[in-house]
Amino acid sequence: MLPLLLIYLQDDKLAASKERGEEIYNDFCITCHMAVGEGIPGAFPPLAGSDYLLEQTDAAIKAVKYGQEGPLTVNGTTYNGIMTPLYLEDDEVMDVMNFILNSWGNKAPYVTLEKVQSVARE
Repeated sequence: MLPLLLIYLQDDKLAASKERGEEIYNDFCITCHMAVGEGIPGAFPPLAGSDYLLEQTDAAIKAVKYGQEGPLTVNGTTYNGIMTPLYLEDDEVMDVMNFILNSWGNKAPYVTLEKVQSVARE
């Protein structure tokens, strides 16, 4: 079991990353994925309660880093659109991932900078 102080430090780290990530989300993502991550049915997949995000985190990181094209299935619905590259720095990708993975009922482990850096284009 982790010492209580370490748990608090991890929670503070996640909270700070989520705060920065929310700003990035509001600047780049909100138009398509909407204010509470509900997406637009038939056009843009939801992020809230998204099985794709929680089960395929590396693929989600890759989409944020490099864009996404082609079909993907979220919560049983197939989407076949284009997400253009956002040209974010790796630390910004980390922060927005921590925000979307821990908002709107989503709960996931902290995404580290090293994790983001390990996700390659191909």
